Amino acid sequence: MPLIPVAFVAGFAMAFFGSMPPVGPIAVLLLERGVSGRDREGRGIALGAALAETIYCALAMAGVSELMRRYAVVEIVARAIGVAILLGLGVYFARFEIKQPQAGTTKTTRGGPFALGFSISAANPVLIITWSGSIATLLSFARLRFDLAERGVFVIGVFSGMFAWFHLFLWMLRRFRDRITLRAAQWTVRVAGVAMIALALWGVRLFF
Repeated sequence: MPLIPVAFVAGFAMAFFGSMPPVGPIAVLLLERGVSGRDREGRGIALGAALAETIYCALAMAGVSELMRRYAVVEIVARAIGVAILLGLGVYFARFEIKQPQAGTTKTTRGGPFALGFSISAANPVLIITWSGSIATLLSFARLRFDLAERGVFVIGVFSGMFAWFHLFLWMLRRFRDRITLRAAQWTVRVAGVAMIALALWGVRLFF
């Protein structure tokens, strides 16, 4: 059965939910733009950041898929690494505390908001490692193998999911600007952390 719908939904969901934690410079920039009512600039930053990270995701998908196709042992190793990553992130997010945005984090750059978002994400090559681990976890836990077309659809899903969350985040900041608190955002991240820990424990069960 073709896995194209599965590939898109998986990519969309991973990027959408993975972009939720309000950490990192992109989140701070979007928070500042959203609270100050500069939605258009925020969307430009979001588009640039999503495109740059999607490129890293595409490179990670190509490498991980090929390794798992050639060597069966990679799936077992990937599953173990995935459990460790989920557990580590889960504990981190479950104990997460939001810090107030620092002054000076809203500098602009040549080329406008899009270039700013793209350059910040592109300057973080660790993203390819993060996506390699996430993709390996997905493929090993769900025991999936994507062909070339399905990999492409997965990457499109990642871009769509990431940009969808950024757009929704900006909309929520504009719509509920007076009601959203850092404390509420902090507890949202902590709940996501508990969910990650539960998923890691479920992954351990797959070894037995």
